[in-house]
Amino acid sequence: MKKILLFFLLLFLFSPELIQAQEDPARYLGWVEKKYSSLKDYTVDVNVHFDIEALKAPDMQAKLYYKAPDKVKVESKNVFFFPKEGGYFNPSLFRKKDFEVRLLDHLTYDGRRAVRLRLTPTETNQQHRSFVLTLDTDRILIKEISTSPSEGREIRAVIGYGKFADFDLPIHIDLHLDLPSVEPNGMKEFGFPGQKPKRVTGKVEIAYSHYKVNSGLGDEIFSEAEPSKLR
Repeated sequence: MKKILLFFLLLFLFSPELIQAQEDPARYLGWVEKKYSSLKDYTVDVNVHFDIEALKAPDMQAKLYYKAPDKVKVESKNVFFFPKEGGYFNPSLFRKKDFEVRLLDHLTYDGRRAVRLRLTPTETNQQHRSFVLTLDTDRILIKEISTSPSEGREIRAVIGYGKFADFDLPIHIDLHLDLPSVEPNGMKEFGFPGQKPKRVTGKVEIAYSHYKVNSGLGDEIFSEAEPSKLR
């Protein structure tokens, strides 16, 4: 009888549900912060392809400059529509001090161990939204970023990586869009000023190439009066 009771006690103590409840999910964001703590800046060529019914546009090319933690600039010789939300890689966006983190589940993603996390900002402001992240825990890579459906808008970024100067950086980001018909700021974020389609759905495919990492970008690059044709 004692052996049976001991068996059930051990089964309860080591059940996946209890282990999951005891985890500190914020540690996963800590892993990401640590991995990219020495990423100071990068420059990369960008190609954007729109597969959106509401926008008929040719592929667009530009050069993107990023400096940690939040400086970004896009240069193009032509008019350039660029999705500000999810259009470039900024690991500093997900600092664990800025969010309450909830573990949704453990899963297998592309054959590797992963977790899904819900991130709720600790302070409500325009710079921090609620997100759901899918994180490859074997390689510490953010594979998917989704806005919370409860916000009435869905943007899902699916990210593929390559190795550049010892950093895993995106070689492509596919943005899957489903935006509500009435969203005052949403159209501007994706470069569709003045257009009022019934609903914005589709995909934006962004490819990245020719990275230059930690080249010492100065702040003056980001403070020009007309820094780019970013819309």
